[in-house]
Amino acid sequence: MKKVFISFIFLILSLFLQPTAIYAQKTNQFGIHILETGEVKQAAALVNSNGGDWGFVTIVLRDNDLDSDKWQKFFDQCRQWHLVPLIRLATHVENEAWAKPNHATIEQMSQFLNQLNWPVKNRYIIVFNEPNHIQEWGGEIAPEEYADILNESIEKFKAANKDFKILNAGLDLAAPNGTETQNAFNFLQKMHQNYPEIFNQLDGWASHSYPNPGFIGQVTDTGKASIQGYRWELLVLKKHFGLKKDLPVFITETGWPHAESTNAKAQKQKFYKAEKTAELIESAFNFWQNDPRIKGITPFVLHYHAPPLDTFSWFKQNGQPYPQYETVQEMKKIAWQPEQITQWEITESNFPKFLPLDSQYEGKIILKNIGQSIWGEKEICLEGKNQYSLNFCLGKNKKILPGESEIFLINIQAPSSGQEINLEWENLTEKAAIYLFNPGQIKSYQQDFFQKVFSLIKVWWYDKRKQYEKY
Repeated sequence: MKKVFISFIFLILSLFLQPTAIYAQKTNQFGIHILETGEVKQAAALVNSNGGDWGFVTIVLRDNDLDSDKWQKFFDQCRQWHLVPLIRLATHVENEAWAKPNHATIEQMSQFLNQLNWPVKNRYIIVFNEPNHIQEWGGEIAPEEYADILNESIEKFKAANKDFKILNAGLDLAAPNGTETQNAFNFLQKMHQNYPEIFNQLDGWASHSYPNPGFIGQVTDTGKASIQGYRWELLVLKKHFGLKKDLPVFITETGWPHAESTNAKAQKQKFYKAEKTAELIESAFNFWQNDPRIKGITPFVLHYHAPPLDTFSWFKQNGQPYPQYETVQEMKKIAWQPEQITQWEITESNFPKFLPLDSQYEGKIILKNIGQSIWGEKEICLEGKNQYSLNFCLGKNKKILPGESEIFLINIQAPSSGQEINLEWENLTEKAAIYLFNPGQIKSYQQDFFQKVFSLIKVWWYDKRKQYEKY
C-alpha cells in the first residue's frame, strides 16, 4: 500500500513538473507557401490581415541560388512585413529529378544561411521535400540516406548557430509502396532503424496534410491521407518510433486544387470549383486553429501558373485572386510577437573629461542597430545605473532598421559638490568618468602652475559648449 501511495505522489508531481510544451505559445497560424522572394508583401496582406501579425511563409532555397544580396533582401522584407520564414532546402534538377544532397551541400547551405540576418530568433529549416518520391531524391527511394542527411543537417546547422530549428521533410502521406514511391510508415520505419533517435533530435514536425485521395477529400475526413494527417504522423512516431518530445507542427503544404486550369488533363479531374475550394479551405483553417500543436499553416501555393500545378495557385494568371485568397484574408486572426534579438554597438560617444560644479552638459552616444528588431516598432530604452546617468529612449515615432544608427543626446547635470561622477547604463559597456572642478576658484593663472591648468580647462569647457549649441 505504501509503494502504491508513493507511486501516486510521484505521478501527481510529474504532472506539475513536466516542462511546458514548445507549442504552448499561441501564434498567428496563418501562412502561405511562396515560390519567389518578391511575393513577401502580397503574402503579408493575406496572412496578417484582420487583426493578424507575424504569420508564416514557406519558401524554397536551392543550392544553386545562394545569392547573399537576394536572400538578405528577402529576410529584410520579412522583417518589415512581419513574416516568419520557413526555409525549405532544395538542390537542383538533374535527369528530371532533384539531385541528392551530400554532406558538402549541407555544409555550404548552413554557412550561407548563418551569415544572413534573420528577421526572428528562431531560424526554421525544412530539410528537403517528400523523399519518399524517387523524383525528390535522385531517382531513388533511400530512407536510410535521407536519415543520414537529416542527422548531418541537425549537426551542421546547430554547430553554426544554436537558433536554427530543424524540421523534417514533409512526406507524401498518400503515396503507396511501389517503384516510384514508398508508403510513409515504411519510410519512417527505415529512418528509425538507421538512426533510432533521429526524431527526438528535431525541433518541429513538417507535415503535408493534403485532403486525399485525389486532393478532393472533405474537412471531416480523418486518418493518414486527410487534412489530419499530421495527427497520424505524431501518433505513429510516438507509438512505434520512439518519439518522446511534443513537437510543434508546421503544415507546410496543404490545400484543395480548383477546377480552373489551362491544362486539359487537370480539367478532367474531379476538382472543385474555385468557390467550393474557398469554402473548404476556410473550414479547414477553422479546424486547424483549434489544435494548439499546430504553429503555422502554409498552403501550397500563392502563385503558380504552369500546368498541372496551376490548379493550386491562389492567384490567376492575370493577377486576380481566386476566391480562397479573399476568403482567408477576411478570416479573423491574432497578433503575436516572435522573439527577436535586440542588440546594438556604440560607434561613437562624446563626454567631457571635466565639468564645472553645478553645470549642465549635453553628451552624445551613437548606437548602431546590429540585432533583428526594428527600433521604434517597440520603444527602446537604456536605464541609467545612477542618478547622473539619466535614462534615454527611442520612441515609436522613428524606426531604425538593422544596420542603421541613431544619435542619442544625453543631458548631464553636475552636482554642487564632489570630485567625480560616473556615467553608466544598463546593457552598455561604455562608461565615462567625469572630474569636477569649481570655476569660481580660478582667479589668475599667474599665481601657480595648477591654477593655470584649471584656467585652460575652463576655456576649453566654454569653447566646447558653444560648439554643441551650434550642433
